[in-house]
Amino acid sequence: MSDYESLRRGRYQADAAAKAAQQEAADLGRDAWHPDAVAKAAQQEAYERREEASRRTAARGQAPREGAKARDRADHTVVRRTDQRRGSEPAGGAVVSKRSGLGAAMRRRLRDERSDERRRQRKADRERRRWEREQRRLQGGSHGVRNALLALVVALVALYLVVCLPIDRAISFTRDERAGLRQELSWHVPGLPYYVLALGSDAREGETVSRSDTMILVRVDPLGGKITMLSIPRDTMVEIDGYGTQKINAAYAFGGVAGAVREVHELTGAPISQAAVIRFDGMESLVDYLGGVTVNVPVPVYDPEYTGLILDAGEQQMDGHTALLFSRVRHGFDLGDYQRQKDQRILIEAIMHKALGLAPWKLPGVVGHMDGMLGTSMRMYSLLPLMLRLKVGGATIYQATVPSTTAMVDGISYVVADEEALAQMMDVIDAGGDPAALM
Repeated sequence: MSDYESLRRGRYQADAAAKAAQQEAADLGRDAWHPDAVAKAAQQEAYERREEASRRTAARGQAPREGAKARDRADHTVVRRTDQRRGSEPAGGAVVSKRSGLGAAMRRRLRDERSDERRRQRKADRERRRWEREQRRLQGGSHGVRNALLALVVALVALYLVVCLPIDRAISFTRDERAGLRQELSWHVPGLPYYVLALGSDAREGETVSRSDTMILVRVDPLGGKITMLSIPRDTMVEIDGYGTQKINAAYAFGGVAGAVREVHELTGAPISQAAVIRFDGMESLVDYLGGVTVNVPVPVYDPEYTGLILDAGEQQMDGHTALLFSRVRHGFDLGDYQRQKDQRILIEAIMHKALGLAPWKLPGVVGHMDGMLGTSMRMYSLLPLMLRLKVGGATIYQATVPSTTAMVDGISYVVADEEALAQMMDVIDAGGDPAALM
């Protein structure tokens, strides 16, 4: 075959390739990359065919037609573009020579797009796995906190059932006393200051009815760590419904704890939320459990006839029996019963300081040794937090006595409260101040 025939056949094949590309683009219903892409590809292909034919003719003569056709087919491919703005759907194609610069650029672009897509997919997978790990960690942490709280609640309930509930039963009022108190006690907001009426009973063994030997109105401020004790003289004159003019300590004998709460409320105006009866006969075991207490005796004690107790003024180390006798002495004092009231407040304060100095796990034992000494409407779930609060933050203790004078009425000696001075003192106590400043 002559060179002219080779050139003619090469041009014919290039024209055929261009037509095939145009037909394929028409079949796909899409445009090529560029309006001139097909024409440029055809021109480039024709040029390359002519050059190739010239080289083959010069080098080794005419090549078989079949081999030339095979090489021509191998040198062409259909490359289709992916339009990222429209998704992953093919956007068109053209027959482009693998040896042309346009084909190489198109292939590189496809490789780069595929690489970018794979990188984005890998990044998205890493972010998703990181998010899943974080969610599992958070869920595991929340489960751990919930399980810890549940375990703590179970432990507290078990502690209450095993340790506190028996103590509550031992120090609780009788059923009849609780029934009468429901109508007299006032409700208070937990955490805010409240009033407790503490009664000291002088009942001896075998006695079923007795008068209250001691009456102390106590204001408790749990958050502020303050305790204010106001002693009420047992001979204070009051009017008791159904009994007329009486000494206030008779209210306990006539109406029990509820009767005493009612009369103290009418005298002071304080809303009383809790009540407790201290049987001084039981104080001996508590003081011995604490290992004795140190009491700062304000004045010398000389009572050989009634209690047999003789003490010098100043700090005295007392065991349970000595503390019991000290709480009962009221003879030989210039102030008489007023001095005994003060001594009892000093003794109670000494016991509180000694108890709060113990390790926290010994506090339930302190309350447990009050069995036989204490009857109260309070429960361990309120007593223990109060004792721990006072132990950690310390306690400020104020003391005072109801301002009053003595008088003889119908041949009976009474203590008459100064109502105006008492009202001023209660205002100071309600505000959390020191009532002793008014005395």
